[in-house]
Amino acid sequence: MVGAACVGLAIASGALAARELRAAVAGPDDGARAALFWISPPGPFPIDAGSRQQRRLMAECLSLVAARDFAFHDAEVRAIVASNCAAQARHAMGSGTTISEAAALLAVESIERGDLAGADDLLRQSRAMAPTDIGMILHRISIGFRAFPAEVLAGPGGLLEREMPVLIGSGRGVSAAASLYVQVPELRPVVDRIADALPATDRQRFLRAVQRRVNG
Repeated sequence: MVGAACVGLAIASGALAARELRAAVAGPDDGARAALFWISPPGPFPIDAGSRQQRRLMAECLSLVAARDFAFHDAEVRAIVASNCAAQARHAMGSGTTISEAAALLAVESIERGDLAGADDLLRQSRAMAPTDIGMILHRISIGFRAFPAEVLAGPGGLLEREMPVLIGSGRGVSAAASLYVQVPELRPVVDRIADALPATDRQRFLRAVQRRVNG
């Protein structure tokens, strides 16, 4: 009886290890190869894996669809990639892996379908799960710029009002915040308002970052 139980455990452990191995090797490189991977992912799809590998797959997907050059892909390609990434995100959540990356990927799918209200709701959900993750903040802002005009992003209760306080007040995110301030004039009123409400140390750090950005 013990021997049979050990055999069963070994089979289960072997199946788990094989699943994790498949997920570990099922991941694209950056750039064009990443797009090709998510246009035609390996079967069976969605990819079955534990939470750690699901997180890696979500991060890879998000790095692709939140990149600036994603908007320049053919519309059909964008739709396919967004749909496949969203399918993997739903699979991850159905497996018990609830992460902010998944909600952001579903937001990208909503944008490609033209559902901007749904996209905004999903970006809010992503923020609720990871409000201080600088990488995720930058991804959500990048996604927001694809969906909404600057005046909507900078409006009361808009995405920038939600995300920028952490970005401006962070030593890691302040350079990105300064770049947005310099490059997109429409955002300056909301950023000024957010910066004015920060502690003096954070406000001065942001002003120095803006000066460095202006001076090159």
